[in-house]
Amino acid sequence: MSITVLNDYQDLLNHKSEVQLSLLPLWVPVGFLGILICMWVTVPKAFIYGKKINDVICDEVMKRLNKIAMYSALLGVVFAVGFALYSMKLLDEYGYEYSYELTDITPTGIHLMYVKS
Repeated sequence: MSITVLNDYQDLLNHKSEVQLSLLPLWVPVGFLGILICMWVTVPKAFIYGKKINDVICDEVMKRLNKIAMYSALLGVVFAVGFALYSMKLLDEYGYEYSYELTDITPTGIHLMYVKS
């Protein structure tokens, strides 16, 4: 998903005639990182001992892992909003206009389309 966002950003910098701005894929690279960290800590240990994660990991560690997951998700939202606002500023500067007809709403998010005016 982050490759799609990077390609869309490159299209914007290269002043293509149509540029796509995807909102949900911006959250995934940063927001999912905390979940991966938690899984790397808990799943192998639970798999080795053959027990549930709650039985293997103590409550204090689980609280810390939950905080890591929550803060990374919030950081992902902040990153997504910041990058989207920065991209919208560039779209205005470069003379792009929003196209309602070309915008797609898919299960992976809303893909806003802008055309060069």
